[in-house]
Amino acid sequence: MHQLHAAVLGSLLLAVPAVAADAPATPPTRAEVEAEMGRRSEGDLVRGVRDATGFVVTREQAEDVVATAVGLERAAIVARDDELGLDAGHGFIGGVCPHDDHLYAARAYVHLTERISASRVVLVGVFHAARLWDLEDVLVFDRFQAWHGPWAPVAVDPVREAIVARLDPGSFVVDNAMHTREHSIEAILPFLQANHRDLTIVPILVPYASWDRLSFLADELSTALASIMAERGWVLGRDLAVVVSSDAVHYGPDFDHDPFGADAAAYQRAVDRDEALARDHLAGPVDPERLAALEYTLVDRDNVRVYKLPWCGRFSVPFGVKLLGDLAEKTGIGTPEGHFLRYATSLSEPQLPVSQATLDAGLGTTAPSNLHHWVGYLSVGYTAGD
Repeated sequence: MHQLHAAVLGSLLLAVPAVAADAPATPPTRAEVEAEMGRRSEGDLVRGVRDATGFVVTREQAEDVVATAVGLERAAIVARDDELGLDAGHGFIGGVCPHDDHLYAARAYVHLTERISASRVVLVGVFHAARLWDLEDVLVFDRFQAWHGPWAPVAVDPVREAIVARLDPGSFVVDNAMHTREHSIEAILPFLQANHRDLTIVPILVPYASWDRLSFLADELSTALASIMAERGWVLGRDLAVVVSSDAVHYGPDFDHDPFGADAAAYQRAVDRDEALARDHLAGPVDPERLAALEYTLVDRDNVRVYKLPWCGRFSVPFGVKLLGDLAEKTGIGTPEGHFLRYATSLSEPQLPVSQATLDAGLGTTAPSNLHHWVGYLSVGYTAGD
Protein backbone atom coordinates (compact mmCIF):
# COMPACT_ATOMS: atom_id res chain seq x y z
CA MET A 1 0.00 0.00 0.00
CA HIS A 2 1.46 3.35 -1.07
CA GLN A 3 0.73 5.69 1.83
CA LEU A 4 -0.04 9.39 1.60
CA HIS A 5 2.44 11.34 3.72
CA ALA A 6 0.73 12.72 6.80
CA ALA A 7 2.37 16.13 6.52
CA VAL A 8 0.59 16.85 3.24
CA LEU A 9 -2.64 14.91 3.70
CA GLY A 10 -4.58 17.99 4.68
CA SER A 11 -3.14 20.34 2.11
CA LEU A 12 -5.95 21.41 -0.19
CA LEU A 13 -4.54 24.56 -1.77
CA LEU A 14 -5.78 25.03 -5.30
CA ALA A 15 -3.59 25.95 -8.22
CA VAL A 16 -4.83 27.67 -11.33
CA PRO A 17 -6.39 24.92 -13.49
CA ALA A 18 -4.50 24.09 -16.63
CA VAL A 19 -6.45 25.08 -19.75
CA ALA A 20 -5.76 23.44 -23.09
CA ALA A 21 -4.86 25.91 -25.81
CA ASP A 22 -4.91 25.65 -29.56
CA ALA A 23 -1.63 25.69 -31.43
CA PRO A 24 -0.56 29.26 -32.28
CA ALA A 25 -0.64 30.50 -35.85
CA THR A 26 3.16 30.59 -35.84
CA PRO A 27 5.51 28.65 -33.55
CA PRO A 28 7.67 30.53 -31.03
CA THR A 29 11.00 31.84 -32.24
CA ARG A 30 14.29 30.81 -30.71
CA ALA A 31 14.57 34.28 -29.14
CA GLU A 32 11.12 33.96 -27.56
CA VAL A 33 11.99 30.55 -26.15
CA GLU A 34 15.35 31.72 -24.82
CA ALA A 35 13.63 34.61 -23.04
CA GLU A 36 11.83 32.01 -20.90
CA MET A 37 15.00 30.16 -19.92
CA GLY A 38 16.11 30.08 -16.30
CA ARG A 39 19.68 30.11 -17.58
CA ARG A 40 20.09 31.17 -21.19
CA SER A 41 21.96 29.15 -23.78
CA GLU A 42 25.34 30.16 -25.15
CA GLY A 43 24.20 30.45 -28.75
CA ASP A 44 24.28 27.00 -30.30
CA LEU A 45 27.32 25.97 -28.25
CA VAL A 46 25.86 25.14 -24.82
CA ARG A 47 22.14 24.72 -24.17
CA GLY A 48 21.13 26.48 -20.99
CA VAL A 49 18.55 25.46 -18.37
CA ARG A 50 14.87 26.02 -18.91
CA ASP A 51 13.79 25.34 -15.31
CA ALA A 52 16.32 26.81 -12.87
CA THR A 53 13.88 26.57 -9.96
CA GLY A 54 12.73 22.96 -9.97
CA PHE A 55 16.11 21.58 -11.05
CA VAL A 56 19.62 22.03 -9.66
CA VAL A 57 21.92 24.34 -11.57
CA THR A 58 25.14 24.53 -9.54
CA ARG A 59 27.63 21.86 -8.51
CA GLU A 60 26.91 22.49 -4.82
CA GLN A 61 23.17 22.04 -5.33
CA ALA A 62 23.68 18.86 -7.35
CA GLU A 63 26.04 17.31 -4.82
CA ASP A 64 23.54 18.00 -2.03
CA VAL A 65 20.48 16.72 -3.89
CA VAL A 66 22.06 13.55 -5.27
CA ALA A 67 23.81 12.63 -2.01
CA THR A 68 20.65 13.23 0.02
CA ALA A 69 18.46 11.19 -2.33
CA VAL A 70 20.96 8.33 -2.52
CA GLY A 71 21.37 8.32 1.25
CA LEU A 72 17.64 8.00 1.79
CA GLU A 73 17.27 5.26 -0.83
CA ARG A 74 20.56 3.38 -0.39
CA ALA A 75 19.16 0.36 1.47
CA ALA A 76 16.50 -0.24 -1.20
CA ILE A 77 19.00 0.23 -4.04
CA VAL A 78 21.49 -2.21 -2.49
CA ALA A 79 18.74 -4.77 -1.88
CA ARG A 80 17.74 -4.54 -5.52
CA ASP A 81 21.38 -4.88 -6.59
CA ASP A 82 21.59 -8.14 -4.66
CA GLU A 83 18.32 -9.37 -6.14
CA LEU A 84 19.36 -8.62 -9.73
CA GLY A 85 23.09 -9.31 -9.43
CA LEU A 86 24.11 -5.76 -10.31
CA ASP A 87 27.39 -4.14 -9.40
CA ALA A 88 29.22 -0.91 -10.18
CA GLY A 89 30.30 -2.11 -13.61
CA HIS A 90 27.19 -4.02 -14.61
CA GLY A 91 24.09 -1.91 -14.24
CA PHE A 92 20.95 -1.30 -16.26
CA ILE A 93 21.12 -1.04 -20.04
CA GLY A 94 18.41 1.61 -19.85
CA GLY A 95 15.21 2.56 -18.16
CA VAL A 96 12.41 5.02 -17.45
CA CYS A 97 13.12 7.99 -15.17
CA PRO A 98 11.00 10.89 -13.85
CA HIS A 99 11.62 14.52 -14.75
CA ASP A 100 9.67 16.49 -12.15
CA ASP A 101 11.04 18.88 -9.52
CA HIS A 102 14.07 17.45 -7.76
CA LEU A 103 12.70 18.23 -4.30
CA TYR A 104 9.67 16.05 -5.08
CA ALA A 105 11.08 13.29 -7.27
CA ALA A 106 14.83 12.83 -6.67
CA ARG A 107 14.33 9.66 -4.61
CA ALA A 108 12.71 7.99 -7.60
CA TYR A 109 15.38 9.23 -10.05
CA VAL A 110 18.29 7.62 -8.23
CA HIS A 111 16.93 4.07 -8.37
CA LEU A 112 17.67 4.14 -12.09
CA THR A 113 20.43 6.72 -12.50
CA GLU A 114 22.67 5.22 -9.80
CA ARG A 115 22.82 2.00 -11.82
CA ILE A 116 23.46 3.36 -15.31
CA SER A 117 27.01 2.16 -15.98
CA ALA A 118 27.47 3.64 -19.47
CA SER A 119 28.76 7.19 -19.73
CA ARG A 120 27.17 7.62 -23.18
CA VAL A 121 23.36 7.92 -22.95
CA VAL A 122 20.61 8.30 -25.52
CA LEU A 123 18.08 10.46 -23.66
CA VAL A 124 14.53 10.10 -24.98
CA GLY A 125 12.44 13.04 -23.85
CA VAL A 126 8.81 14.05 -23.75
CA PHE A 127 7.96 16.94 -26.07
CA HIS A 128 5.34 18.72 -23.99
CA ALA A 129 5.19 21.66 -26.39
CA ALA A 130 4.81 19.73 -29.65
CA ARG A 131 1.47 21.44 -30.25
CA LEU A 132 3.25 24.82 -30.51
CA TRP A 133 4.94 23.52 -33.65
CA ASP A 134 2.02 21.30 -34.71
CA LEU A 135 4.59 18.52 -34.87
CA GLU A 136 3.99 14.81 -35.18
CA ASP A 137 5.47 11.59 -36.58
CA VAL A 138 9.15 12.63 -36.43
CA LEU A 139 11.99 12.55 -33.92
CA VAL A 140 13.55 15.84 -32.81
CA PHE A 141 17.35 16.12 -32.57
CA ASP A 142 19.32 19.21 -31.53
CA ARG A 143 22.48 20.80 -32.89
CA PHE A 144 23.99 22.05 -29.63
CA GLN A 145 27.56 21.03 -28.93
CA ALA A 146 26.83 20.58 -25.21
CA TRP A 147 24.17 21.03 -22.54
CA HIS A 148 24.59 22.76 -19.20
CA GLY A 149 25.62 20.38 -16.43
CA PRO A 150 26.24 21.26 -12.76
CA TRP A 151 29.89 20.19 -12.87
CA ALA A 152 30.71 21.15 -16.46
CA PRO A 153 28.95 21.26 -19.83
CA VAL A 154 27.72 17.82 -20.90
CA ALA A 155 28.93 17.19 -24.46
CA VAL A 156 26.53 15.95 -27.10
CA ASP A 157 28.13 12.77 -28.36
CA PRO A 158 29.43 12.91 -31.96
CA VAL A 159 27.50 9.71 -32.62
CA ARG A 160 24.48 11.96 -33.08
CA GLU A 161 25.71 12.97 -36.52
CA ALA A 162 26.40 9.36 -37.46
CA ILE A 163 22.86 8.44 -36.40
CA VAL A 164 21.02 11.15 -38.34
CA ALA A 165 23.12 10.40 -41.43
CA ARG A 166 21.58 6.92 -41.47
CA LEU A 167 17.96 7.97 -40.96
CA ASP A 168 15.45 8.83 -43.62
CA PRO A 169 15.14 12.66 -43.83
CA GLY A 170 11.40 12.31 -43.28
CA SER A 171 11.96 10.65 -39.90
CA PHE A 172 13.46 13.57 -38.01
CA VAL A 173 13.94 17.30 -37.65
CA VAL A 174 16.86 19.16 -36.09
CA ASP A 175 15.77 22.18 -34.08
CA ASN A 176 17.41 23.92 -31.13
CA ALA A 177 14.36 26.06 -30.35
CA MET A 178 12.29 22.94 -29.78
CA HIS A 179 14.88 21.45 -27.45
CA THR A 180 15.27 24.75 -25.62
CA ARG A 181 11.50 24.85 -24.99
CA GLU A 182 11.51 21.39 -23.33
CA HIS A 183 12.60 20.49 -19.76
CA SER A 184 12.17 16.70 -19.75
CA ILE A 185 15.80 15.88 -20.62
CA GLU A 186 17.67 18.54 -18.64
CA ALA A 187 16.08 17.27 -15.41
CA ILE A 188 17.93 13.93 -15.58
CA LEU A 189 21.39 15.24 -16.50
CA PRO A 190 22.62 16.09 -12.97
CA PHE A 191 21.88 12.57 -11.71
CA LEU A 192 23.75 10.96 -14.60
CA GLN A 193 26.64 13.41 -14.47
CA ALA A 194 27.05 12.84 -10.72
CA ASN A 195 28.43 9.38 -11.50
CA HIS A 196 29.93 10.09 -14.93
CA ARG A 197 31.78 13.39 -15.15
CA ASP A 198 32.67 12.36 -18.72
CA LEU A 199 28.99 11.91 -19.60
CA THR A 200 27.97 12.43 -23.23
CA ILE A 201 24.41 12.41 -24.49
CA VAL A 202 22.22 12.14 -27.57
CA PRO A 203 19.02 14.09 -26.80
CA ILE A 204 15.87 13.10 -28.71
CA LEU A 205 12.31 14.43 -28.27
CA VAL A 206 9.22 12.42 -29.25
CA PRO A 207 6.08 14.36 -30.28
CA TYR A 208 2.65 12.98 -31.18
CA ALA A 209 2.65 9.70 -33.13
CA SER A 210 0.57 6.56 -33.50
CA TRP A 211 1.96 3.25 -32.28
CA ASP A 212 2.64 2.12 -35.84
CA ARG A 213 4.70 5.24 -36.46
CA LEU A 214 6.54 5.00 -33.13
CA SER A 215 7.34 1.36 -33.79
CA PHE A 216 8.66 2.20 -37.26
CA LEU A 217 10.85 5.02 -35.91
CA ALA A 218 12.19 2.81 -33.12
CA ASP A 219 13.08 0.11 -35.62
CA GLU A 220 14.79 2.61 -37.94
CA LEU A 221 16.76 4.27 -35.15
CA SER A 222 17.76 0.97 -33.55
CA THR A 223 19.01 -0.32 -36.92
CA ALA A 224 21.18 2.77 -37.33
CA LEU A 225 22.49 2.57 -33.77
CA ALA A 226 23.14 -1.17 -33.90
CA SER A 227 25.24 -0.84 -37.04
CA ILE A 228 27.24 2.02 -35.51
CA MET A 229 27.78 0.05 -32.30
CA ALA A 230 28.97 -2.98 -34.24
CA GLU A 231 31.45 -0.85 -36.19
CA ARG A 232 32.84 0.66 -32.98
CA GLY A 233 32.77 -2.42 -30.79
CA TRP A 234 30.28 -0.88 -28.35
CA VAL A 235 28.23 -3.00 -25.97
CA LEU A 236 24.76 -1.94 -24.82
CA GLY A 237 24.88 -1.11 -21.14
CA ARG A 238 28.67 -0.78 -21.06
CA ASP A 239 29.24 1.82 -23.78
CA LEU A 240 25.75 3.17 -24.38
CA ALA A 241 22.46 3.20 -22.47
CA VAL A 242 18.94 4.41 -23.30
CA VAL A 243 17.11 6.47 -20.66
CA VAL A 244 13.50 7.50 -21.23
CA SER A 245 12.00 10.53 -19.51
CA SER A 246 8.45 10.41 -18.14
CA ASP A 247 6.40 11.46 -15.16
CA ALA A 248 3.38 9.30 -14.45
CA VAL A 249 -0.18 10.43 -13.70
CA HIS A 250 -0.99 14.10 -13.11
CA TYR A 251 -3.97 13.79 -10.83
CA GLY A 252 -6.63 16.13 -9.49
CA PRO A 253 -9.20 18.66 -10.60
CA ASP A 254 -6.38 21.09 -11.37
CA PHE A 255 -5.45 18.71 -14.21
CA ASP A 256 -9.08 18.04 -15.12
CA HIS A 257 -8.43 14.43 -14.12
CA ASP A 258 -10.04 13.20 -10.90
CA PRO A 259 -12.11 10.12 -11.83
CA PHE A 260 -11.86 8.71 -8.29
CA GLY A 261 -12.47 12.01 -6.49
CA ALA A 262 -9.96 14.14 -4.61
CA ASP A 263 -9.61 12.63 -1.15
CA ALA A 264 -7.13 10.19 0.42
CA ALA A 265 -9.03 7.14 -0.81
CA ALA A 266 -9.02 8.56 -4.36
CA TYR A 267 -5.29 9.15 -4.08
CA GLN A 268 -4.69 5.51 -3.23
CA ARG A 269 -6.86 4.28 -6.10
CA ALA A 270 -4.97 6.46 -8.57
CA VAL A 271 -1.61 5.24 -7.22
CA ASP A 272 -2.73 1.62 -7.49
CA ARG A 273 -3.77 2.22 -11.10
CA ASP A 274 -0.38 3.79 -11.94
CA GLU A 275 1.56 0.92 -10.38
CA ALA A 276 -0.60 -1.60 -12.22
CA LEU A 277 0.11 0.16 -15.53
CA ALA A 278 3.83 -0.02 -14.87
CA ARG A 279 3.78 -3.70 -13.91
CA ASP A 280 1.42 -4.71 -16.72
CA HIS A 281 3.21 -2.86 -19.54
CA LEU A 282 6.82 -2.17 -18.52
CA ALA A 283 7.93 -4.90 -16.11
CA GLY A 284 9.08 -8.24 -17.51
CA PRO A 285 10.35 -8.88 -21.05
CA VAL A 286 9.98 -5.96 -23.46
CA ASP A 287 6.88 -6.73 -25.50
CA PRO A 288 5.73 -4.48 -28.39
CA GLU A 289 2.10 -5.53 -27.93
CA ARG A 290 2.16 -4.41 -24.31
CA LEU A 291 3.80 -1.12 -25.30
CA ALA A 292 1.12 -0.51 -27.92
CA ALA A 293 -1.52 -1.27 -25.31
CA LEU A 294 0.10 1.26 -22.96
CA GLU A 295 0.03 4.00 -25.57
CA TYR A 296 -3.63 3.41 -26.31
CA THR A 297 -4.44 3.36 -22.62
CA LEU A 298 -2.96 6.85 -22.42
CA VAL A 299 -4.22 8.36 -25.70
CA ASP A 300 -7.13 7.87 -28.07
CA ARG A 301 -6.38 5.30 -30.76
CA ASP A 302 -8.16 7.29 -33.46
CA ASN A 303 -6.68 10.65 -32.50
CA VAL A 304 -3.45 10.48 -30.51
CA ARG A 305 -3.68 14.17 -29.66
CA VAL A 306 -6.60 13.33 -27.38
CA TYR A 307 -5.29 12.23 -23.98
CA LYS A 308 -7.18 9.61 -22.00
CA LEU A 309 -4.85 9.54 -19.00
CA PRO A 310 -2.38 12.36 -18.29
CA TRP A 311 1.02 10.68 -18.20
CA CYS A 312 3.85 12.80 -19.64
CA GLY A 313 5.43 9.85 -21.44
CA ARG A 314 2.49 8.94 -23.64
CA PHE A 315 4.84 8.71 -26.62
CA SER A 316 8.36 8.78 -25.17
CA VAL A 317 7.86 5.60 -23.12
CA PRO A 318 6.39 3.31 -25.80
CA PHE A 319 8.97 4.59 -28.30
CA GLY A 320 11.94 4.56 -25.93
CA VAL A 321 11.31 1.10 -24.49
CA LYS A 322 10.68 -0.29 -27.98
CA LEU A 323 13.96 1.32 -29.09
CA LEU A 324 15.80 -0.32 -26.20
CA GLY A 325 14.22 -3.71 -26.94
CA ASP A 326 15.02 -3.50 -30.65
CA LEU A 327 18.57 -2.37 -29.97
CA ALA A 328 19.17 -5.23 -27.53
CA GLU A 329 17.91 -7.77 -30.03
CA LYS A 330 19.95 -6.32 -32.90
CA THR A 331 23.15 -6.22 -30.84
CA GLY A 332 22.73 -9.82 -29.76
CA ILE A 333 21.97 -9.53 -26.05
CA GLY A 334 18.41 -10.79 -26.22
CA THR A 335 15.10 -9.36 -25.05
CA PRO A 336 15.59 -6.93 -22.14
CA GLU A 337 13.83 -7.55 -18.85
CA GLY A 338 12.07 -4.66 -17.11
CA HIS A 339 12.21 -4.25 -13.33
CA PHE A 340 9.77 -2.00 -11.47
CA LEU A 341 12.18 -0.11 -9.18
CA ARG A 342 10.28 2.67 -7.43
CA TYR A 343 6.98 4.48 -7.49
CA ALA A 344 6.46 7.72 -5.61
CA THR A 345 4.33 10.83 -5.82
CA SER A 346 4.72 14.46 -4.89
CA LEU A 347 2.64 13.58 -1.81
CA SER A 348 4.16 10.26 -0.75
CA GLU A 349 7.18 11.64 1.10
CA PRO A 350 8.24 15.03 2.48
CA GLN A 351 10.24 17.25 0.17
CA LEU A 352 13.88 16.20 -0.08
CA PRO A 353 15.63 17.46 3.10
CA VAL A 354 18.45 19.39 1.46
CA SER A 355 20.50 22.11 3.11
CA GLN A 356 19.30 25.66 3.55
CA ALA A 357 22.19 26.77 1.35
CA THR A 358 20.79 24.69 -1.53
CA LEU A 359 17.39 26.28 -1.09
CA ASP A 360 18.87 29.76 -0.76
CA ALA A 361 20.74 29.16 -4.03
CA GLY A 362 17.38 28.93 -5.79
CA LEU A 363 16.17 25.33 -5.70
CA GLY A 364 12.45 25.12 -5.07
CA THR A 365 9.22 23.74 -6.46
CA THR A 366 7.37 24.89 -9.54
CA ALA A 367 3.87 23.72 -8.62
CA PRO A 368 1.84 22.90 -5.51
CA SER A 369 1.35 19.38 -4.25
CA ASN A 370 -1.96 18.50 -2.64
CA LEU A 371 -4.94 16.24 -3.20
CA HIS A 372 -6.14 18.53 -5.98
CA HIS A 373 -2.78 18.60 -7.72
CA TRP A 374 -0.21 15.82 -7.46
CA VAL A 375 2.11 13.92 -9.81
CA GLY A 376 3.29 10.30 -9.91
CA TYR A 377 6.91 9.23 -10.46
CA LEU A 378 7.98 5.94 -11.94
CA SER A 379 11.43 4.35 -12.13
CA VAL A 380 11.97 1.22 -14.23
CA GLY A 381 15.30 -0.40 -15.03
CA TYR A 382 16.08 -2.88 -17.83
CA THR A 383 18.69 -5.63 -17.72
CA ALA A 384 20.11 -7.58 -20.65
CA GLY A 385 18.27 -10.69 -21.77
CA ASP A 386 19.56 -14.21 -21.32
